[in-house]
Amino acid sequence: MLPEEIKKDLTRMKGLKVNPNTPEDLAIAIQTFIQQAVIVGEFELDTMPGEYVDNLITAFAKYPQYRDLMDELLNILNRYNTIDSI
Repeated sequence: MLPEEIKKDLTRMKGLKVNPNTPEDLAIAIQTFIQQAVIVGEFELDTMPGEYVDNLITAFAKYPQYRDLMDELLNILNRYNTIDSI
């Protein structure tokens, strides 16, 4: 059973919307990543398939204006040891 705090986070994540000014391929990668994160949380899975993270990082890398956001994502992933190395 999920703790109440995690349930609240999952509910919040389900409601997240990508900024309509975001390039389409990046928006799709972000939305897909969020959907998979919700699935991982709801089903209490240990991991998310790496392809979702790879697709997100690849999409971010195409757009220099999103470099700071991509760097923050990589820092978060590294902090929680969710990726081996970048």
